[in-house]
Amino acid sequence: MENKGNVVAVYDNFDTANMAVKALVAEGFSRDDIGLAANNATGAYNNLAADQVVDTSEDVSGGEGGGFGAVVGGITGAVVALSAIVIPGIGPIIAAGPLVALLGGATGAVVGGAAGAVTGGIAASLMHLGIPEEDAQHYVESVRRGNALVTVAVTNDDDATTASNVLQRYNPVDIKNRAEQWREGGWKGFDPNAAPYTQEDLVKESQSYPADRVVTKEDDSIRRFPPVPPLT
Repeated sequence: MENKGNVVAVYDNFDTANMAVKALVAEGFSRDDIGLAANNATGAYNNLAADQVVDTSEDVSGGEGGGFGAVVGGITGAVVALSAIVIPGIGPIIAAGPLVALLGGATGAVVGGAAGAVTGGIAASLMHLGIPEEDAQHYVESVRRGNALVTVAVTNDDDATTASNVLQRYNPVDIKNRAEQWREGGWKGFDPNAAPYTQEDLVKESQSYPADRVVTKEDDSIRRFPPVPPLT
């Protein structure tokens, strides 16, 4: 099937993003096509990372371990198997699906029991999904500030519409408006050399946005990006 690009959304936290992912799976989207990346500076989601729950003392093979992690992840509330990664400028995150390779393996990270540090252009990694550089900067910075990123690969226009409608149900962040607020505070772009947000920083960041925020379809919250043209 022809790839028609990716539908992307940002949520205020992992729990909301996970509900959106569950809804996508229930709608028929493959777990392999759904990406998830969320800030884990607090360590609150360590128990959801598949590499943290596989019991190697029971002689679980590498192939079996992946399935085991996915099963345990389901039991603990995550519908996709999660991996732990450390990203310069962001700190610890949990990631799933295509975003594991893009944010981790594709940039040389070691993803495993000891979370590997990622080097290289993180925003550039997202550009492999067809996301323009400016938008990629916004998405990476949103994770840095405590949010959760969800991507879903689509193969036709109907799937893109369905994915957008599903993601819209869970009150996604208007990323363009959010980025404008960051700029008003002096933000100039994602800086991999910046210190990651502390738990206190994340709390302050969360409290700086209205708790009763409601996003409509007119807001710039759900974005669809075309696939990257193949090299010729």
